[in-house]
Amino acid sequence: MLDNSKESAMHRTLHINQTIENIYSTGTVVGRNGEVHKLHSAIDREEGEFLSKIIHNDPKIIKTLEVGCAYGLSSLHICLGIQERVGASHIIIDPFQYIHWDGVGIRNLDEAGIDFFDLIQVKSEFALPRLLEEKEGQFDLVFIDGWHTFDHTLIDAFYASRLLRVGGYLVVDDVSFPSVKRVIDFLKNYPCYEEYDSLDGEVSKSWKKMIARRLMSPINQRTWSQILLPSLYRRIFDDRVTRIVALQKTQEDTRNWKWHNDAF
Repeated sequence: MLDNSKESAMHRTLHINQTIENIYSTGTVVGRNGEVHKLHSAIDREEGEFLSKIIHNDPKIIKTLEVGCAYGLSSLHICLGIQERVGASHIIIDPFQYIHWDGVGIRNLDEAGIDFFDLIQVKSEFALPRLLEEKEGQFDLVFIDGWHTFDHTLIDAFYASRLLRVGGYLVVDDVSFPSVKRVIDFLKNYPCYEEYDSLDGEVSKSWKKMIARRLMSPINQRTWSQILLPSLYRRIFDDRVTRIVALQKTQEDTRNWKWHNDAF
């Protein structure tokens, strides 16, 4: 016989999985007032499994934070991973959850029986500094999927780095965006970070890329990597694009006040 707590956890796991599967299979979500919306701007199955795998492989991931909820699929995957762990808690920062997303993400979490999350309906550039005052170094995983300009993503990542404990994970979605990819390139130079894992996808080869490669072929590719700006090199030679990246914070951020890395 299972005790009530284990039976409840199993029931919730099944319920969350069913909620996730229903969203992916129908391609639709339901808003707070029952309006049906076509699914878009959400992590796909592979990206969800990527998040779940990180959490599954590290039982110390208990307290999580997310910037950008939208339709709630990333929240569901994260909460699915931590929901059986003692002290599990998930914080969501999404100022537009009810204004733009019709409350779909929160409705999905409620429908799945998840009751250990908090929603902060404030823009991340205001919410994250406030969290830092009380919870510096207290999060095990931070997922960033917010506003995708370079500066805004960098601000989110700056505060996330301070909020993470040593050993925690910074996971960033939509790295295929040049602006987000640029932030990841910068963070990889931090002495406190190591790339833990990534999920890649194929890039279609345009005729412009093929012609450029042919014209540049007399000089080997390694030489071009030292000559060209990293962004231009990737545009010409990369056949795969990174979709989502997980960095692990391996030590405290001890950079001095004048730290700089010319590789970026």
